[in-house]
Amino acid sequence: MRTGIVMTNGVSSAMGRELPLRGAVNARDLGGLTTADGRQVRRLRVFRSDLLTRLDAGDVAFLLTDCGLRTIVDLRAPGEIVTDGTGAVVDAVAHYRNLHIYGADRVRLDLTEVSPDGSMFDRYCEYLEHSSENIAAVLGLLADPGQLSALIHCAAGKDRTGVVIALLLAVIGVRADDIIADYAATTANIAALRTRDGRPARPDDAVDRLPAWVFAADAITMRQFLAHLDAEHGGAAVWATRAGLDQATQRQLAENLLCD
Repeated sequence: MRTGIVMTNGVSSAMGRELPLRGAVNARDLGGLTTADGRQVRRLRVFRSDLLTRLDAGDVAFLLTDCGLRTIVDLRAPGEIVTDGTGAVVDAVAHYRNLHIYGADRVRLDLTEVSPDGSMFDRYCEYLEHSSENIAAVLGLLADPGQLSALIHCAAGKDRTGVVIALLLAVIGVRADDIIADYAATTANIAALRTRDGRPARPDDAVDRLPAWVFAADAITMRQFLAHLDAEHGGAAVWATRAGLDQATQRQLAENLLCD
């Protein structure tokens, strides 16, 4: 048995929330994050991860048995799924949904040529505009107790996953500092994400010519994003309501995911 999820004084550290998966390098439980009124996200309810295609049989068994995984929500584009696949775990869970999160060009940022003066903050704001319906659909799934436990992932588990998880946590009232810390926890895994395929970097690789900000998970970026949600949209709950997630569903979402 590989539990690997350690709680200290009732609160999980970033390290303690990491899932001990051999085939994923940026996977963790949201359990232990704290709301403004002192409640905590329940353990083993929602997980976030990078690509799942390299999970081995032990990883799959751990997710199903130790974590009670029932649902996978895949935020990648259909073309990515055709190219990279889904992995054996998808065939083992009760539910699988593909809800693509995209910006104006509908293409992964790390597969495009981008200007050196861009920012992930700008990209994240695009997700709010262009993928609101799909983001609301993800949150709506998590409001159904029959879908839990659920794992949300994209390719790196950083940008599309990062925005969806940030909105989820903000809607249920998790403190901004905890949301930001959870996002920034990916920083420790960036090197592993970039070398995950086991190939050496080549000077002519398009990905290697991209600016460093494309690969960063800086706390300031998420802080900007949350401030933008408040200033331009009236907060995550108001944004979610406008995106189609009614207040009753938001309350059910909090009930499913929070404990005293």
